[in-house]
Formats: sequence, structure tokens, C-alpha cells
Amino acid sequence: MSGEVAFGAAISEDRQHSSVVAAGRGASGLVVVDLVWYAHPAGVVKRLGELYMEHGPVAVVVNAKSQSATLVKPLAEAGIVVTEMSVEDVVVAHAEFLDLVNDGGLEHLDQPPLTAAVRAGQQRSLAGAKAWEPRVEVDQSPLVAATGGVWGFVRWEEMSTPGVYEI
Repeated sequence: MSGEVAFGAAISEDRQHSSVVAAGRGASGLVVVDLVWYAHPAGVVKRLGELYMEHGPVAVVVNAKSQSATLVKPLAEAGIVVTEMSVEDVVVAHAEFLDLVNDGGLEHLDQPPLTAAVRAGQQRSLAGAKAWEPRVEVDQSPLVAATGGVWGFVRWEEMSTPGVYEI
């Protein structure tokens, strides 16, 4: 992956892991997701600060309506601009992520925590649509972070492409 990236960050349901996933455009032209951090939540703000300074991401995305909401304030205090997802954003991100997967527009690097989360992924109803079910036996934070990162990256691409919103 080269060029611009967005980061998605999530904390596991049991609060034992946090995930940071980079999303960007790969050499193949597909959207690529890369699990760049998977460890205890105590270190995620520091690591995101380092990644933020190193890469200057187009977005750092957090679902502010989940257990990951506890990241918003410390990230902001660390000088990181956070894009907080609304419930509507979460369901749109979920649907668009699935569409990318189904259309062959997404690739990942076969990293064990992310691969395990994808294989165990289940859906739940949310606001009349679907979202990832966080309460499964396998930590879903890598998948949730990937979905947020992809959503942030795709929004940035849409906003930076002339004519996308012209009628």
C-alpha cells in the first residue's frame, strides 16, 4: 500500500485487545487493509500517535457508539483528529465493506487476528440495517477497525475526486 491511508481503531468486547487497521489503495488498485497494531488497549493511543505523525492519515476512525468510544478523548488530547462514526455511518460502512468484499475490491494481508475475525464474523440488526456482531467467541476488533478504516478512506477518496457529487 502506498499513498494516503486511513486508520480504523477498535477495542475488543472484553477490552483485552485493541486493533488499528490501515486502509488505502494498493498497487493492484484494490482497497487494502493492513492490521498495523494488535495489543492491549493500554498502548493504542501511543501507537496511533506514532502512526499519525509518520503517515499523516486522511482519517482516524472510531465508532463512538461502542466500547471504543473511550479512545476518542485520549486521542484528541494527543492531538489526533478523530472521525467519530454515527450509528448511520456504522451501518453504511458495514454494507460498503461487504460490497467491496463481494465485488472483489478489497484485499488483506492474511494476518491471523484479522483473518480469524473475518471467518467468525456475524451480523446483527442495527438501525434497520446490519452491522458486525461484537459478541462472538473470536475478537472482532480487527474486523471492526478494518471496516472503519475502509469507510474513512473511501469517504476521503470520494471527497477528493472532482465531480463525484456533481449532478
